[in-house]
Amino acid sequence: MDLVYVVAVWVHVGTVAFWIGAMFFEDPNSNRFFSRMVDRMGGVGWYAQAILWTTGIIMLNHRGISIEQLFSREFIGTSWGKMMWAKITLVLLLAVFQVIIGHRASKAIYGYVFVSFVIVGISVMLVRPILF
Repeated sequence: MDLVYVVAVWVHVGTVAFWIGAMFFEDPNSNRFFSRMVDRMGGVGWYAQAILWTTGIIMLNHRGISIEQLFSREFIGTSWGKMMWAKITLVLLLAVFQVIIGHRASKAIYGYVFVSFVIVGISVMLVRPILF
C-alpha cells in the first residue's frame, strides 16, 4: 500500500476523532482543559475541515477518482458515488451549522454529534465493501 495513502487515512481518521471530541468540549464557559485548548485554537472546526478536505482528496486520488470525475454523472450514478456524495453533503451541512451556531451552547451539540457519527458510518461503508 502507498505510504502517502496510509498517512492520509490515519490523519483523516485522527482529525475526525479530534473534531468530534472537540464538539463535546467546545464550551466557552468551561474551565476544562480541552475547552480552554479549543478556545485558544479558535475552534478546531476550521482546521479540521481543511485537513479533512485535503486528506479526502488525496484518498480519492489514490482510488483513481479526480475532482472532475467526482462531479460526473457516471460517478454520481454508482452506489459508491451516491454514498460519497451523501457524506460530502453531510460534512458541508455540519460546516454550515458550525458557522450559524458557532460557540453558542445549546442542544445543537447533539445534532452535531449525531451527524458526525452518521458521517463516520458512511465513511466505514465506503471503505469496507459492505454495500457494494
